[in-house]
Amino acid sequence: MRFRLVDIGFVAIGLAIGVILSLQIRAHPVKIGSSALDQFETKKAILTSLSVEQEELKQKLAAIEAKKEELKALIAGRSSKKTVQTLENLKELAGYSQVTGDGIRITLNDNVSVTRLDFSSINENFVQATDLRDLVNVLFLKDAKAISINGHRITPMTPIQSVFDSILVGSLQISPPFTVETIGNQTALTEAVKNLTKRNIQILTDPLPSIQIQPAQDSTTAKFLSLITE
Repeated sequence: MRFRLVDIGFVAIGLAIGVILSLQIRAHPVKIGSSALDQFETKKAILTSLSVEQEELKQKLAAIEAKKEELKALIAGRSSKKTVQTLENLKELAGYSQVTGDGIRITLNDNVSVTRLDFSSINENFVQATDLRDLVNVLFLKDAKAISINGHRITPMTPIQSVFDSILVGSLQISPPFTVETIGNQTALTEAVKNLTKRNIQILTDPLPSIQIQPAQDSTTAKFLSLITE
């Protein structure tokens, strides 16, 4: 029985080596010469290949987006106006559609006596991640229809946390001043700011007759590289 196990082990090792050798033989190695010009031409060829693949993926993505819009229009045509309106309201609350209306702009900044080079999470003179979290939570409690921080749409699920001397809002790293725009009843929203008055930071509130807050960034949003040609 022991010799059988040994034989099986050797067979498995032999198969693994064979697969590795097969993959190496089939692979197309990238040849990079020793000169700077050869290396430049090789890298340029790789970027060109990636650019072509990227263009194909962009076209596929555009086709998928077109199909999605087609299906959305089909569903909307088969649904009642009340159902469509309910869906739009839910999308607004979830942060997936643009919201426009009156509201307030709140600007938070560190105390003039400090600089971020000396940032400390226990220093009352600095705007902390907890300040933004508390403000956002109270604004939502005051029935804010939409909130953004430095142009970044905030939803009830958006994480706000400290990263050294800056703050991470979702996947966006931001630094002061922090501009919070929110749409809703101006009186109620202004009341929410009073929770921060005990902090030793700069707080400025401005009522605005019209604010436009964009949807939260979609996870399907893609950024593409572009080849620079001279």
